[in-house]
Amino acid sequence: MISALTRHGPDAISKIRPGERGERFIELVRGAADTLYQLIERYDIDCDARRNGWVQSAHTPGRAKRVANLGAQWAARGAETAALSPAEVSQRLGTDMYYGGWEHRGGGHINPYAFTLGLARVAVSEGVIVYEDSPALRLLRERDEWIVETSDGRVRAQKVALATAAYTGDLRPELRGSIVPVTSYQAATGPLGPLADEVLPGDESSSDTRMDLRYFRKTRDGRLVSGGALAIQIGASRRLPNMVEKRLREMFPALPPKLMVAFWGDRIAMKVDRLPRLHRRRDGLCAWIGCNGRGLALACPMGPVLEDAIEGVRDEALALRPSAPPLVPFHALVVRFARFILPWYRFNDSREI
Repeated sequence: MISALTRHGPDAISKIRPGERGERFIELVRGAADTLYQLIERYDIDCDARRNGWVQSAHTPGRAKRVANLGAQWAARGAETAALSPAEVSQRLGTDMYYGGWEHRGGGHINPYAFTLGLARVAVSEGVIVYEDSPALRLLRERDEWIVETSDGRVRAQKVALATAAYTGDLRPELRGSIVPVTSYQAATGPLGPLADEVLPGDESSSDTRMDLRYFRKTRDGRLVSGGALAIQIGASRRLPNMVEKRLREMFPALPPKLMVAFWGDRIAMKVDRLPRLHRRRDGLCAWIGCNGRGLALACPMGPVLEDAIEGVRDEALALRPSAPPLVPFHALVVRFARFILPWYRFNDSREI
């Protein structure tokens, strides 16, 4: 659970969105995990929530300098962040393969599926009607109403909020054309027993600075959860766990063989500039999209922003100012071949200093 963007720190955000507009967005990002954990506490959601911090480890000395600067930027904005030496990262993670990094003490980890179910139960208890297995197939405008078509019927509404991320499909072609859906896989070990105490002994979550990201966290019963992406997805259910196991054993040689017992995957919405966007039309349609893998934390503070946009709060007062969806050039080709950039990422990761 990370209160930071994948690429942009506060200084970069201020250059892209100068003045008060950028400061509002920086504040939203800085407090993202706070909002999530407040929801968990307020509604007593059982989702294995841990808030012991997040560590980003640097896979090269150069990256260590870069992320130390990033931690300093967030600290200057009031976040609980600090640079970490190689020895400190080794102590936090239980491996000595990194060159330092930084920590965000406000971070942590949860069980995302349990959290989602918990939010749904809360919504239902407060009067929201949730229709399962009823995907929106078409979104039409008739006179002064929106019509959402499903396989079983139609819903009419004056206003519509879209939070469809990588699953926007044909509902709004302009939104679909502004993102690149990427499949991300995860795998989990069986319970590690006493070995679990040697990995992430403080129970933080962690990810590193590679473009082909490596990340891991523990569950409450002592399993390791990690994951990654594949350029060729054939045989993913076998190949991804094997890849993850190899990487984990590089970090933690004491791990036993044949340790991966679970596998799953899903799609995330990536933006070319790695920045989320809010969109609003005058006819009552609002949407936000593009978490770039940070959706769990970002989605929580973005909920009230989307609500304000729907209720007509002026653009200048929103934490994320609405804009038109920017079309990804050659979108159809990019979507088809995006995953094949992974070998290039891995090559660059291996050559960085």
